[in-house]
Amino acid sequence: LYLLSDSFSEIILISGSLLLGFPIPVLPAQIIWINLITDGFPSFALTLEPGEKEVMKDKPRKRKAKILDKEMKILIFVIGIFTDLILLVVFWLMLKSGQYELNYIRTFIFAALGLDSLFYVFSCRSLRHTILTKNPFSNKALNIGVLIGLGLQMLAIYATPFQKLFDTVPLGVKAWIIIVLLGLIEIVAIETVKYYFIIKRRTKEV
Repeated sequence: LYLLSDSFSEIILISGSLLLGFPIPVLPAQIIWINLITDGFPSFALTLEPGEKEVMKDKPRKRKAKILDKEMKILIFVIGIFTDLILLVVFWLMLKSGQYELNYIRTFIFAALGLDSLFYVFSCRSLRHTILTKNPFSNKALNIGVLIGLGLQMLAIYATPFQKLFDTVPLGVKAWIIIVLLGLIEIVAIETVKYYFIIKRRTKEV
């Protein structure tokens, strides 16, 4: 769910930009960095997530059952489309304003994609519980992984050797505030969809 959501977001973002005649919003090297480096540690840490007691209440899966069920497909779609619509609008507004160089705008999108995935990884910890009812410290490896991912993302934006490699430029405080707000808005959207399925699941059990 986590890795597919990330990849789907990038595919739709780039495809949408090309169809609308925009420049590529994020460079290939930046995509590789996000997928392998920024998201690498959090995705590995998800494998160390403690098991849930409710799993024993699940009915056995059929032999031909698909890996991705309806809920996961909808969440991947919501994460991808929601992220892309917002970032495409932001990308277009920044281009239209003429106040920013293309490298700065791409750095903004690069930072937004990276930080966004570090945010919603916490929503991907469980489909049975909302982010508010899940102990944020029960998976210490995930917290460490997210901090490492955040540090590496900052390195790609602010360290001179990496700036030359990824064509990034430093972002100001205002840009980071907007990026954090966008990440929080997406978490609300994801958790809303999750809560709908949680209520639906509980209703069936009753």
